[in-house]
Parts: sequence; C-alpha cells; structure tokens
Amino acid sequence: MQHSAATNEVFEQSMTFTDGYLHPGDTPGIGVEFNEEAAAAYPYQQAYLPYNRLVDGTVHDW
Repeated sequence: MQHSAATNEVFEQSMTFTDGYLHPGDTPGIGVEFNEEAAAAYPYQQAYLPYNRLVDGTVHDW
C-alpha cells in the first residue's frame, strides 16, 4: 500500500513499488530514515480507535 505524502516526508524510504511489486532499495538496514525536522511539523495528537459495544458494555464484533 502507498503511504501518504506526509508519511513519506517523515519516513524517507528507499523502497519503491514497480509493476505491483515492492522493491527494497539499496540502502542498508530496513531502508527507512527518520526525518526529525519534518516530524516536528506534525505534533502528536492522541486518538482512540473506534470500538463497538453493546448496551451492557461488552465488546461486539463489527
């Protein structure tokens, strides 16, 4: 799956998608560099994953 432009700015990657395949690139390690200056433009905002509960409080399958 492709990442958003903001994600690609913060996590600089050497991997590419070509003809439906993921190519890892030639950089050492896992091929991802963290850009701290770019990350500073996106401050942390706490969020909660949605969940589905019944009236009695039990978790229900989607």
